[in-house]
Amino acid sequence: MSEALDLTKRILYLRSIPVAAMLSPAVLKIIAAALVPRTWPAGTSIMRENQPVPALYLITHGSVTLRRGGEAFGKLSAPQTLGFLNIVAQTEGSYDVTCDGETRAYELDADVLLDLMEDQFELLEATLRYTAERLYFDLQELPPESLGSTPEPSPIISPEPMDLVERILFLRSQSGFMHANVNAVAAACRKYKEVRYEPGHVLWKVGDPSTSVLILARGTIACETATGGKFKYGPGTGVGGVDTIARKPRWYSAVTETKIQGLLGEPAGFLDLMEHDYSLASEFVASLARGLIQLIERKSRLGLQPLAQLRDVSGLGAAPVGA
Repeated sequence: MSEALDLTKRILYLRSIPVAAMLSPAVLKIIAAALVPRTWPAGTSIMRENQPVPALYLITHGSVTLRRGGEAFGKLSAPQTLGFLNIVAQTEGSYDVTCDGETRAYELDADVLLDLMEDQFELLEATLRYTAERLYFDLQELPPESLGSTPEPSPIISPEPMDLVERILFLRSQSGFMHANVNAVAAACRKYKEVRYEPGHVLWKVGDPSTSVLILARGTIACETATGGKFKYGPGTGVGGVDTIARKPRWYSAVTETKIQGLLGEPAGFLDLMEHDYSLASEFVASLARGLIQLIERKSRLGLQPLAQLRDVSGLGAAPVGA
């Protein structure tokens, strides 16, 4: 096969998998050129739990078995991917992975993937959206008692607005901003406006468009799903953030249960900030990916099958998702 035809084949393959399906032809060509074909015989170990993940593997033929803590966790087969979440999350491998039979894949070195995300904001943005889409669907499959965060029944809210220092300290306490530099957090603060609501204020209803995230500083928000599941969010939660980043309709209603105080922001301003500050962007995406890894593990403990689902991600409709 000629080099040009081989590159075209790789580009067409990339268009069929999540994240890559959202990218422009120019970026797809760059990624395709970095892919290395690999073939492994049955029984080959290609990833180890709690060890560095060397590469992203895009499976094109065959299947692999995942084990965690010595116990079977699930299987992945073409066209699913392996290693993506751990690389993006900047964590060690979540599983021991063994080839079931002869397995073929395209390999993308982990450092190359991270370099591409830094050089091509389009790839980082697509990763951000894909990770949020995965969280969006997985969260809805949890029982209501596993959702929400610690409520704050009787918040004491100062009548004075939060100054810049208070905003910075508050945002730095959030997982997505914890390791960002102070200048980046200060810039982020300017993208949010402080809001205060009385009890009973309807923030949104099930099915409403997702246009903003409310980072809750004080108070409690009561939530209810379309099927009647109820849970509450307390301080420190980015309420509605996953829906908004995923560009999906609200899957739960949100009503203030107490007086609340928080920072309200829209995705466009934050995306603009991330495009100009890779350290902030990479840490925020890593935070989402770590949350998704933890959620996958939690669902497995509940007897659910988080890696055996088709998801409406990346504009592909019902697509198999990987690890």
